[in-house]
Amino acid sequence: MRNRTVVGIEHVRLLLIEDDDLHIELIQRAFEAWQSLFDLSVARSLQEARALLANNAVGVDLIICDWRLPDGDGMELLDPAHPLPVILMTGYGDERVAVEAIRAGALDYIVKSEAAFIDLPHVAQRALRQWRAIEAQRQSEQALREIEARYRLITENTSDLIAILDNRRCFSYVSPSAINLLGRTPEELLGRDAFDYVHPDDVPDSTEYWQSIIQHKRTTATFRCRHANGSWRWFECDIKAVEQDNASAVIIIGRDITARRELEERLLQMQKMDALGRLSGGIAHDFNNLLAVIAGCTELARQSLPDDHPAMAELIEIQQATERASALTRQLLAFAHRQQFDPRPINLNALILDMHKLLRRLIRENISLQTQLAPDLWHVRADPGQIEQVLVNLAVNARDAMTSGGTLTIATTNVVTDETFERLYPPLKMGEYVRLTVSDTGIGMDEETRRRAFEPFFTTKNPGEGTGLGLATCYGIVTRHGGAIDLASEPGRGTVVTIYLPRAPAPEQHASPMIDQAASFSGSETILLVEDDPAVRSLAARVLRAHGYTVLEAGNGLEAIAHAKQSATIHLLLSDHVIPHTSGVALADQLVTLQPQIKVLFMTGYVTEVQQLRQRSADMPVLQKPFTPAELLQKVRAILDA
Repeated sequence: MRNRTVVGIEHVRLLLIEDDDLHIELIQRAFEAWQSLFDLSVARSLQEARALLANNAVGVDLIICDWRLPDGDGMELLDPAHPLPVILMTGYGDERVAVEAIRAGALDYIVKSEAAFIDLPHVAQRALRQWRAIEAQRQSEQALREIEARYRLITENTSDLIAILDNRRCFSYVSPSAINLLGRTPEELLGRDAFDYVHPDDVPDSTEYWQSIIQHKRTTATFRCRHANGSWRWFECDIKAVEQDNASAVIIIGRDITARRELEERLLQMQKMDALGRLSGGIAHDFNNLLAVIAGCTELARQSLPDDHPAMAELIEIQQATERASALTRQLLAFAHRQQFDPRPINLNALILDMHKLLRRLIRENISLQTQLAPDLWHVRADPGQIEQVLVNLAVNARDAMTSGGTLTIATTNVVTDETFERLYPPLKMGEYVRLTVSDTGIGMDEETRRRAFEPFFTTKNPGEGTGLGLATCYGIVTRHGGAIDLASEPGRGTVVTIYLPRAPAPEQHASPMIDQAASFSGSETILLVEDDPAVRSLAARVLRAHGYTVLEAGNGLEAIAHAKQSATIHLLLSDHVIPHTSGVALADQLVTLQPQIKVLFMTGYVTEVQQLRQRSADMPVLQKPFTPAELLQKVRAILDA
């Protein structure tokens, strides 16, 4: 329906539906005085009227229709689905008919008479005002329905959790996303206290916190909410206090950030482990220097005394203690990625089968050892000794967790990872991996213990029963191999350690070189000994000179270069890997220009220049500290004779 305005005056289009010519004439005469306001059109049947109404070019603002027409009933125009502004006329003054017409949707009802026709323009104006009010209300209701439908579409399809809490903290509305996020239907949550599902550590005083929400009107918070399966999910929430039905209410929009929190914790753990690794490596380096002196001097003392000397038992005890301390530093170095590293393509199945007897001896008789090894397992590039150390450490931990017996299971399988793997283990890329799992049926760990399990020196064992380096060593070894290690555990439900190692090509077969075991350890060559620790340097020099070698001592790189410039021939550079003013590799490169024939042997507490050593391993072998005099002499002779 459209209105027209001419020279500032609104024109209303009227449609009169009437078949009586006299009545048409009387009505037209009544509207003659209102021509400036009304344009009157006439239809003599319902069919003719419907044709005019169907013509979009003809706008009709009000219909005045006779009750009885040749082809129907004026009530047929009153369709609730398609309401029209209609005034009904009838020649009968039946009140029942009038009530029926108004209920059907007519704006007014008049009984035909000359007086009624004269008053019809006034009736039409009232009806128009009424119709416009009805239309305005209908449009408002339609707009409201559209808004409600739009918000319902949003709340019912969003992946976030949307909830409304009443003034008692109970859910009065919960979006359907609760099914996916919390494993609960909205109906389960309605009327329940929202704080019953929040982790108590996140809201220690829920009453006080609720009051602060009401007072501050808007805030953000991060909570753990309990899932229906018993797990805790992290939610980042936007919280808004509002007034609803004259009472306080709170709107919560929560986003599940569990995956993000797990990733952040992994990154923090990696950073912490890296810092601890650097610290541990430095400590182990200095400790190895001390052990080298203790072990060397003890062996020299034993060689100078008869077997029945009273001090021999104490010297043997010192040697055994030195060996235990050396094993401890090797674990520290493995954790810190500073241990000598000799990776090669290996098959984990073969390694596990070779270790079966050893592992069987490590665990008690009341513990069953089971293996589930995948056929056609891919090779991995790994240091066999270090992987063996990982398995030993995990087996010992499992044994200690199963004091009353149980089952230790070692399993392998090939896996092809996807994007989820990259998110869980950020440094690694999706691809082909070999998965190694070591699981037990022991006492398990609580969440706090599980989170700290890989920290060095962290242990739940009694004093003297463990060093706290077992899992830390495993972590260091696995990450050094370019892999990832994870631990899942719950109290009373055992522990599962999962390790991923990248797939490697199968190894090529090469003949093993023969070593002359009968070679003498003595010699007459000149050796340039570079070591900044005076005690280690003095011990090594004494041992070498006692076996015929000429030894030039240097405490740093500058002294070493000075010796090289002044000496005619130096056969071997025996240098610590970490020396003042330069590095061992850099020093070797400089000396080669001065002494082209020189050979190189590094002593090291840990390998700092891993990549350089890998590239030059053929001509730069390493002697791991702490070493005994016999090991030093054997290695020197082997290098000189190579």
